[in-house]
Amino acid sequence: MSLLEVEKLGVCFGGIVAVQDVSLSVNEGQIMGLLGPNGAGKTTLVNMISGLIRPTSGSIKFNGEAGGPWHIADAVSRGIVRTFQQTRAFLGLSVEENLRIAAAASGRDHASDELVQAFGLAPILKRQVADLPYASMRHLGIALALALKPRLLLLDEPAVGMTVAEVSRLADLIREWNKRGVTILLIEHNVRFLMSLADQVAVLDRGKLLFQGTPAECQQNPDVIDVYLGRRKDSA
Repeated sequence: MSLLEVEKLGVCFGGIVAVQDVSLSVNEGQIMGLLGPNGAGKTTLVNMISGLIRPTSGSIKFNGEAGGPWHIADAVSRGIVRTFQQTRAFLGLSVEENLRIAAAASGRDHASDELVQAFGLAPILKRQVADLPYASMRHLGIALALALKPRLLLLDEPAVGMTVAEVSRLADLIREWNKRGVTILLIEHNVRFLMSLADQVAVLDRGKLLFQGTPAECQQNPDVIDVYLGRRKDSA
């Protein structure tokens, strides 16, 4: 069953077309990987789906409800939650205080102990976020998003800057929450990491959807290979 349906979504900035006529669907329970070179429009697409920016054209349907994209607060209330490349947390507050704020936004007094334990936050609950190691701050960003009880979690470059061991741990966490029913749309430049997680892969190039299919199909697709090896037919 399709949870998210994106139909001909596009946006222009000052006459520059950033995303053009992108249509894709994400089934409930899937991990969908979103690949593309720098400037391909990946984060812009996620910004539109999450309601952070308004599209110039197109629409989305979520959980059978038409009328999207919605403003970000309305999107969150429907279960569409995103993370950012730079963790959006209150740096001057403790980890515990940040989690309490996120939980309150979804009508609860505090984040679940299960979430705290899974992300290794228990020993650092009283620490100020600004003082956290990099990997802990990245984990906190995802935990804050999960505290909002998403049905669709949009992860924007969650593994950037992490060590091999930290990336492996992150992959385990993503798989675990996906098993618990969270559908995931994952942007990631670490192709091996993304391919190890994704059920389906979509590839953007210069604002347009180039490919959508399985990871195996993606790795064999000549157009995708051309983009990643720099052999663009139209620039030859």
